[in-house]
Amino acid sequence: MKRSIASIMGCLILSILASPSAYAENFAKGKLVVDGKALEITQVYAYAQPGFFDKKKQDVVVLMCDATVPAKSVRDYFEISKLIETGSLHCVRQIINAEKQVINYEVMHKGFGMQESGGSSYHVFDVKTFDTSRIEGRARTTSPQKSFKDIPYGYDITVTASIEPVAESDGSQ
Repeated sequence: MKRSIASIMGCLILSILASPSAYAENFAKGKLVVDGKALEITQVYAYAQPGFFDKKKQDVVVLMCDATVPAKSVRDYFEISKLIETGSLHCVRQIINAEKQVINYEVMHKGFGMQESGGSSYHVFDVKTFDTSRIEGRARTTSPQKSFKDIPYGYDITVTASIEPVAESDGSQ
């Protein structure tokens, strides 16, 4: 009996160790270039939230960064902003609607002061896969951009990410 329980526990532990978490499957590769200095983007996080224009639909937030973001901070704008202000994190965030269009972008870099954000057809996401659980494609600027302080920037990042569901605190589902 003890041997069976030990065997079952061993198998459970091995299966847990062998199965990667959703974020471990995520992949990002590309560059964010600010004022001629390239930053390697290596991390991506994606999560659903209620649609901005239609609450019955979901938007997907894709957060692409040059360093790991603590899990508790991924959805927390203020926590990410603190990391940006210290210069320890640089990110691009795109919000993509159900029609696969970027409805909002943000380029987060300490050098900008006020972060670059808004809606623009110069910030796109070329979709390869986009369903309720996974997003894959290329986030990029279509031409060189300038910040509010006239700092040139652009990005080109290929990503694959599992989409985390809408958070309970978002009040939907």
